[in-house]
Amino acid sequence: MKHAPVKRLCSAMLPVLALSLTACASKPPPLPAALPALPPQPSLSTPLPPVSYSQTAAERIKSWRDRLTATQLMRGPSAMPGL
Repeated sequence: MKHAPVKRLCSAMLPVLALSLTACASKPPPLPAALPALPPQPSLSTPLPPVSYSQTAAERIKSWRDRLTATQLMRGPSAMPGL
């Protein structure tokens, strides 16, 4: 006789679970009618730069770092570490 409340509870939870699952199942949004076009391929006749992009970037970063560390605020503390 102790199993009757458990059976009633399980039988009441089954429809609730089924309804909650169907409520969460929604249709995905429709795809757009026309997808955007891909950009054109790069030209093969365009000449490559004489210096690689990574070398140019490295030179610019080095000059930026040199200018940054050349300031008075950056030289002071690093000249006397630990003080």
